[in-house]
Amino acid sequence: MLKVFLFAFCVVLAKAQYPIGSPYDGVPNPYQYSYSAPSIGGESSHQESGDGQGRVTGSYSVTDEDGRSRTVEYVADELGFRANIITNEPGTSNQAPADVSISSSADEGLQSYSIGGAPGPVAYAPAPVAVAAPGPLPLAYGGGAPVLLKPLGDG
Repeated sequence: MLKVFLFAFCVVLAKAQYPIGSPYDGVPNPYQYSYSAPSIGGESSHQESGDGQGRVTGSYSVTDEDGRSRTVEYVADELGFRANIITNEPGTSNQAPADVSISSSADEGLQSYSIGGAPGPVAYAPAPVAVAAPGPLPLAYGGGAPVLLKPLGDG
């Protein structure tokens, strides 16, 4: 009887954990937010708005202390996510991969640099394994069991 009571009690506890109905019963609300964060060495900002029906538009930007900047303008709606990137970063070119368009105003004469240059090719080889050489084998392994020449206790 106790087992039946404990089983029923566990079922009641398990059912009490799940709310009846939808946990979200409100209608979607439009929203809008933005921020700008100047800091030492650059600045960043972001703004976004949504219409409450799943359509979102916005942009964010980053500016470094050396003048490099990147701004991304984006739209997310029933047609998917689309972004437009505006930058003056070196090494970027005007391309259009997927649904992204990049508008670069970088001077192609400017190149990024690295200290020490590029590393050379790397040759991969297994590391040598140190194996101890076996010692010489003994010429004889010694005698067998000792041989009793005279019986013990007979005199």
